[in-house]
Amino acid sequence: MSAQRDHFQTLVCKLVETIKDWVEPVDWVTRKYPKKMRDNGREVFEIPALYLQKGPTRVLLDPIAFDVPGSDAVVDLYLMPTYDDIATLYFKNGKWVIHYDFPKSQGSAHQDPEASFLPLSEESIYQVLNAIEEHAIPSF
Repeated sequence: MSAQRDHFQTLVCKLVETIKDWVEPVDWVTRKYPKKMRDNGREVFEIPALYLQKGPTRVLLDPIAFDVPGSDAVVDLYLMPTYDDIATLYFKNGKWVIHYDFPKSQGSAHQDPEASFLPLSEESIYQVLNAIEEHAIPSF
């Protein structure tokens, strides 16, 4: 196993457990699923993905890559069932950050692009999930 892959697995496992612990007390139902990926040596490995649901809103926290320039790990947050990429988490400079383009508030013509990058915290994940829940329009 490569050190880079081991590091990615450790980061994602901790991220999944942390988000699960944060969102379950505020009525999000979660379930972990094993996801198969290939490393740089073409070896298959498993890593957890996290399914989250609150009412009709369903999202998937999906590990994407560990060999992205400028980041040690990338994890996407998809709106289900369409797999609309709605947020991305990056592990950069020793910490997780979340990128989400918050819907523009009424009367706001311009949104600061830097404002869409937040340090990952219990508060920021609630902020993103609440915005998704409020603005998501489930498809048939």
